[in-house]
Amino acid sequence: MKRFISLDILRGLSIFGMVFSAIIPYGVLPAWMYHIQNPPPEHTLDMTSYGLGWVDLVFPIFIFCMGAAIPFAFMAKWKRSGKDTRRDMKDIGERFLRLLAFSFLCNLLQPSLPGYWSKFLILAGFGALWLIYVKGASLRTRIAGWVTALALLALYAFVYDVQMTLFSRNIIILLLAFLYLFGALIWYFTRDNVKWRLVAFLWVIAISLVSRSLGFDNMLYANKNFSWLLNMEEINFLIILIPATWVGDRLLTMQEEHESKIPRGGFLTHLLFWGMILLVVWICVSSYNRWLLGGKIFTVIALYGMVSLMRKKAPQYVPLLYLGGLLLLTGLWIEGFEPGLTKVPCSFSYCFVSGGVAILLLLWLQYLTDFLPQGFLSKIFAGAGANPLMSYVAYSMFISPLMGITFLNLLYNRANPEGYPWIGALSAFLLVLFTMWLVSLVSRKKIYWRA
Repeated sequence: MKRFISLDILRGLSIFGMVFSAIIPYGVLPAWMYHIQNPPPEHTLDMTSYGLGWVDLVFPIFIFCMGAAIPFAFMAKWKRSGKDTRRDMKDIGERFLRLLAFSFLCNLLQPSLPGYWSKFLILAGFGALWLIYVKGASLRTRIAGWVTALALLALYAFVYDVQMTLFSRNIIILLLAFLYLFGALIWYFTRDNVKWRLVAFLWVIAISLVSRSLGFDNMLYANKNFSWLLNMEEINFLIILIPATWVGDRLLTMQEEHESKIPRGGFLTHLLFWGMILLVVWICVSSYNRWLLGGKIFTVIALYGMVSLMRKKAPQYVPLLYLGGLLLLTGLWIEGFEPGLTKVPCSFSYCFVSGGVAILLLLWLQYLTDFLPQGFLSKIFAGAGANPLMSYVAYSMFISPLMGITFLNLLYNRANPEGYPWIGALSAFLLVLFTMWLVSLVSRKKIYWRA
């Protein structure tokens, strides 16, 4: 099945943001370059710091992309081999377990070890993940990958004395594994009835409300027997993923009916879609600066104008804009009844606003792909977004150790003089962009990692 390129680009941008925000200079850039709740210079978690920044958006945008991609994945499978509920349930379970395994492997196979030769071990770990997760690999290839991975883990545990516990997992991938499991099941059993999906969405909100009122979230975090695997964010983030599955349904229908192209309509069309990215910027700026009333008023006015223009210029996208606007306005309104918009703990306003932002960005990227289909950056991010598992670890498990082996890391560090943090940020930007470009080259060869 043909891929929805703008969705791949959005996913690629979110992964780029995750990696870039993790390697920018620590503690010396302006506060808006980091998570709002982890301000510089100490980056200590401050749960009383409220607002939304670009770094806070990258993970929920990826969750949105995962939800929107679920209908595409199942439809492609059904076109190849037909519908089979038992097989589909088996596939959902297997993908969950493979993502769960990836959350541990991608963390355990790159321990912080001293010495030159340790970089080769991390590259070997990257190779093991390649054998395990590359699409179309034979059983023998996957077994070879697991043998290599387990041998490396034994080496780390018994020779280098690396501590391995149930908490030795990547929390982002762990969350995504559970979100996929719950989200795919909800979509599967409500795929022919949007009303039942709305019921499921409302049930998720009800469960979150009850959990918060009873303090169950904190109790679960405090219980070490469960918190390594289960937490309420695996439920809370479904507030983003479930609406995203409806977006995926809509995009799939538009693609099959050849209605996804945005008609060329002159200045007003450009104003409409560039207005979306400007509105996203405004939401971040107003939320960061706590201009709550001004943020709401301007957002209402801007959305009203966009809906009016969308009806004339690209009416097939009006339902998506309606949903995006509804999520945004609901989130901005709900914030007044919460302590504030926070990522930790995950507030309702955070989920609703970030889901609405994701829809606006998707619409803007669809406009760009229609009007600038051969853009260099769009090709890079589309290729990286089509290969999310590889993109996520390519820098830390391939580029970084390779730079250490070739001593290019010394040159990279010399190019980032102390006292010039923006030069360091630019260097990190270019390095991550290079990483995404390499992954896009692999994707062009039809080589993908799949859980």
